[in-house]
Amino acid sequence: MADAISALASPIFKLVLEKLALLIQDEILTLAGFEKDVKMLQDKFMDIQKVSEGAEESPRRSEVADLLEELKDAIYDAENILDMLSTEVLIWNEMRQVNTCPPVAPDWIFRLKNRSIVNGIHEIMTRFDSLLPRFLSKKALLNLVGEDSVGKEKEKRCPARSSSVMDPEVVGRVEEKSEIIKMLKSRGNSVDGRVSVTTITGMGGIGKTVLAREVYNDHELDGYFDAKSWISVSDSEGPINMSRIFEEIIAACAKDYIPLGRDSLESILQHSVEGIKLLLVLDDVWTENLEDWKELEKGLLKAHNGTRVIVTGRSENVFGLSPQNVPIPHIPLGKLPHEECLKLFARNAIDGDESDLVNKGVKAIADGIVSKCDGLPLAVEVIGYLLRNKALDTWSDILNNDLAKVEEEFRDEKHGILFVLGLSYFHLPPELKHCFSFCSIFPKGHEFDKDELVKLWMAHSLVQPSKLVETLEDKGRRYFDRLQELSFFQQQPESEKYSMQDYLHDLAELVSGKYSCIVKGENPSRIDPKTHHIALMCEKVEGASKSIMKCKKLRTILMPMPRNSLTDFGKTLGKMFQTLKYLRVLDLSSSNVVELPKTLAELKLLHYLNLSRTKIKWLPNELCSLLNLQTLKLLDCPWLLGLPKGLSRLINLRHLEIEEAFWKYRCPRQPPNIGRLTSLQNLHKFCVGEAKKGFGIEQLKDMNDLEGSLHIMELNKAERAAEANLKDKPRVQVLELEWATETEREIARLKGKTPDEHDAEVLEDLEPHSSLTKLRVHRYCGKRTPSWLSRGKLQLLKTLILEGCQNLETLMLGRQENLEVICIKNMQKLRELPAQLECPVLHTLKIINCPDLIQLPQSIPELQILKVKKCNSLKVIPRLIYSGTLVLVDNPVLEGFPGNYSVDFRDFGARIWRCMITNCPKIHGLPAKYYNSCRASMNRKLEIGECESIYFDPSEPLTQLAIDRCRSHTLLEAMNIISEYKFGITSDSVVSLHYLQSLSISNISDLISFPTKWEVQITSLYISACKDLEDLFDSEQSCKGSLPRLVNLCIRDCPKLSNFPEEGLPPKLELLVIQSCIRLESLGPPDTLKDLTSLADVCIVDCPKLQSFPAQGFPSSLQHLRIRDSPLLTEKVSKNEKGRGPDWPKIMNIPYLEIDEVRPSPAPVFASCSQSLTCFKGH
Repeated sequence: MADAISALASPIFKLVLEKLALLIQDEILTLAGFEKDVKMLQDKFMDIQKVSEGAEESPRRSEVADLLEELKDAIYDAENILDMLSTEVLIWNEMRQVNTCPPVAPDWIFRLKNRSIVNGIHEIMTRFDSLLPRFLSKKALLNLVGEDSVGKEKEKRCPARSSSVMDPEVVGRVEEKSEIIKMLKSRGNSVDGRVSVTTITGMGGIGKTVLAREVYNDHELDGYFDAKSWISVSDSEGPINMSRIFEEIIAACAKDYIPLGRDSLESILQHSVEGIKLLLVLDDVWTENLEDWKELEKGLLKAHNGTRVIVTGRSENVFGLSPQNVPIPHIPLGKLPHEECLKLFARNAIDGDESDLVNKGVKAIADGIVSKCDGLPLAVEVIGYLLRNKALDTWSDILNNDLAKVEEEFRDEKHGILFVLGLSYFHLPPELKHCFSFCSIFPKGHEFDKDELVKLWMAHSLVQPSKLVETLEDKGRRYFDRLQELSFFQQQPESEKYSMQDYLHDLAELVSGKYSCIVKGENPSRIDPKTHHIALMCEKVEGASKSIMKCKKLRTILMPMPRNSLTDFGKTLGKMFQTLKYLRVLDLSSSNVVELPKTLAELKLLHYLNLSRTKIKWLPNELCSLLNLQTLKLLDCPWLLGLPKGLSRLINLRHLEIEEAFWKYRCPRQPPNIGRLTSLQNLHKFCVGEAKKGFGIEQLKDMNDLEGSLHIMELNKAERAAEANLKDKPRVQVLELEWATETEREIARLKGKTPDEHDAEVLEDLEPHSSLTKLRVHRYCGKRTPSWLSRGKLQLLKTLILEGCQNLETLMLGRQENLEVICIKNMQKLRELPAQLECPVLHTLKIINCPDLIQLPQSIPELQILKVKKCNSLKVIPRLIYSGTLVLVDNPVLEGFPGNYSVDFRDFGARIWRCMITNCPKIHGLPAKYYNSCRASMNRKLEIGECESIYFDPSEPLTQLAIDRCRSHTLLEAMNIISEYKFGITSDSVVSLHYLQSLSISNISDLISFPTKWEVQITSLYISACKDLEDLFDSEQSCKGSLPRLVNLCIRDCPKLSNFPEEGLPPKLELLVIQSCIRLESLGPPDTLKDLTSLADVCIVDCPKLQSFPAQGFPSSLQHLRIRDSPLLTEKVSKNEKGRGPDWPKIMNIPYLEIDEVRPSPAPVFASCSQSLTCFKGH
């Protein structure tokens, strides 16, 4: 006998009746004589609806479950027939529009062509005629209500609850929460050096996830951990995916490192968590395998000893961590006491407490409802949300009738608490019932993307057009939000993804019944032929294809597999397409599909096609016959070379999802007549061409649903640009307007106008909607700013980019209240910016390659980033920037400030964090108060390049200094200034020596050795591309005395360097990197490295003449040694006929080795080494 809840037919009645009403309005049905058949079907629908709804309302519904199930099958079949008929009408109307209909008797031909559909309608009516008397014969048994009252509203509904109750404070569990937080902060919580873990266990719906989330988000832990990661494991469907867990932890720790291809995921994890105090929550773990925990624990062992892990699961032995076997903290959650449940219920149902229940006279009823929930917080919360929308006088009916009905069907050993969750489903409106039950197709633990799920709902017509001014997508999102509000979905912590509790997933499976199926193996057990939705969770489909093709009514094929899995369809697709003609959703993503068979044209009802992450090269023309298609996903298809020319036939297409790189590199022009796709929402690029060929700019006229970014190219070919109608596209947030290069322009087509006149007219006509947030104008040849920009009409504009606008001499912007970023580049004739720039929140101004520019604005109060590059005529910069970043590059005449300000840049700014000055020969100094009133902990960087002399104030804090492409005397001058930290008269100067941490020197061609006559308190020294460097340090003073705090020493590309200093290296050195020093033969005396008791990481790369390691070897502190492309060193440790080379004993005890031809390294890439190599790239 069918489950009564899954047999409910009412959710689809409303949907099919709406389709019937729309279909009857089409004139082709009248012309072809179909109208009478469709109206008769509509009448029979309404007759059968009255008696079936009465049966569904009956307390004895389960006694007619089979009859309801039969009715449901008939309605679904009717929907298929109606969708086929609607599609044929759509095709016929398209043919009439393009004049390809047969010239004689089109109505008669239409009826003849669709005779099978007519027969299908008659068959459905016959089935309804058979069902109606059978329902009526059960009238006495079911106590069916009279026809007049069927379908009437039973309850008065209150307004939907506000979002303020979405995330209420947890009721109860105070002691448990306090105990867990205490354990997380305890220092003595680890056992035998293992990672500290706490388990929270209990039955489903008891509140494990809620309690863990409360702890995770508690303000008492703010700043206590270096990193936090919440991972929803939900591994009930199979083995736990440890790789995914590792990857999410790595992402949460977000260290900057460069992994090697040979590194294992475990090694990368160890590196990522090293020294980090991590809070990790693993939610909803099912595995009881202790080995899985040990694997994770091994990856976390290098984390800070304050790292804590919380695991939630149903089993006391989750992860094999039974408290009987492993002495760890264990929090078992029992049922919530009745009093606490009542508090939770009152808050969710009436937004009050127990006293409010008494005052409203519903305390006794509330007690009864709460008792039914049996101490399960999830059940109490769900039913409380449900009753929030009910009039108080209906509560007793819900307790005595509805709960009794649902309890009869769910209160058994199999379904547990589903009776109360079933009640929440029972009271959903029909459209939400449909949407919820569809979610059963996804596996437990699936992370839902709201917008993607809405597209799937739309594909099945579960979201119908609204009379309100809202898109289908907006309406679908409203459905989703309502389901989330009723706790059917929960948002993942720190994520835009959503999850569904396992018990709610069980309910979805129950209500979807036989119509949904998840295929997990190549040879699945029998699939019900009436199945509508299939999810493929297997890597090979060919074995299951026979069973799948028996499902003639199939509507969905989804593949919710991990992205790194590849599904093999073999040679089954062609046959499947011929057989499964009712498919609405086809997901072939991450499969081995390289081409689509021509039988794709058989899928006339297809609304959603996903070909992402496949190797497909071409889309067949048959695709263009799928007029119902709404979503076409082509993400990460690197071999796809273009789109079919007939794409404009897909008049219902709403989402064309392709990466921007496809439009940029592989598709030079959009398909012709794209303007027919008036519902399309994303078109990244539109390339203007000949109007008669379907590429005119007027194609954009009616595409008013476009959203996101729009890039219009080759505007030099535009005629009647105003017809693009950009003002009526409020969802376009980013607009790029681009003209062709000067050599590509077709001057002859300008009809007597000069290029600047043509461009000015076009840009004026392309006024965007006032909601635009980013505008880029490229290669505009006009001489004036468009009025809609100069008059400040774009009041939401945040970013303005002007590039290659060769004739523009003055930029007029008007008042821009929200403009934050201005970037001006390659403007050859631009002479001035407005003296008073009315942009009160502007924080970034970048001006690049404007050779005639002579004037900047006089004041920009909030400016934080100022970059001026290649402005050959600019002599002075007003005092624009007071904090942030200053970059001055290749400005040959730039001197300083106007008026009475000093030309040596003093008093320029008070809180500049980073300053870069390169090839500005007339600038000789930096501001006297360059870093004044800044905290020492903040990172301050000064970069000097191609400058003869730069003065900076030694009394101000500076953390990083980089000198590039200068002469050695510039370095000596800088070192002399740095030394003033040490020898300054005031106490402030002495303190400030601790600020400088890093010194980087590169491309100093006449530097023979690094100067050591001053004591410099730096921790990192980087020397790169100094071609004349012969000795690492000079002989004036030992480097041990001049660099006493040096921790990181990195030398790269110094071809004349042959030896390290005889006196050894700085004593606190932890990292040593030597790369591309082709003449280096020795690392110094025998004890050079042995005496460095803090040395942990040594990297030697491309040193072909380096002959051996130091005689006394390495210190015991060394953890990681990397040797690459240094054959003489490698030979000393490699295997040979006599065993290992002579230097093998020197390195054999180092934990992590990366040496050519020695052994595969299990080592992580150490942060220090990788970051050092990275820093060289910029110097």
